Amino acid sequence: MPIAGDRPESGVRIALERDKHAGPPWNYRGAVHVPEASFAAEVTVNEDGEVNVTLAEDAPADLPEKVRLIVRTAYRQAKADGEPPAWKIVRWRGEK
Repeated sequence: MPIAGDRPESGVRIALERDKHAGPPWNYRGAVHVPEASFAAEVTVNEDGEVNVTLAEDAPADLPEKVRLIVRTAYRQAKADGEPPAWKIVRWRGEK
């Protein structure tokens, strides 16, 4: 089933991109979507895998940590494969 819009029915969806030829640190820009709203996002991943997330002030308090964990997982998968982090990260995570 195709995605009808950016915002998920539940959970959190991220869509981030970085310059393919830049980094480290790798600087991503994009958006984070929850059922009620969407927020601009900036994420930085350093060479050691430390992930820093900046969202709008009105974003839910727990959202930066959710985004950080999703991006950290993507970074670790790339590192395990001997690759740089993906230039585009689009992921959805349901609520737990």
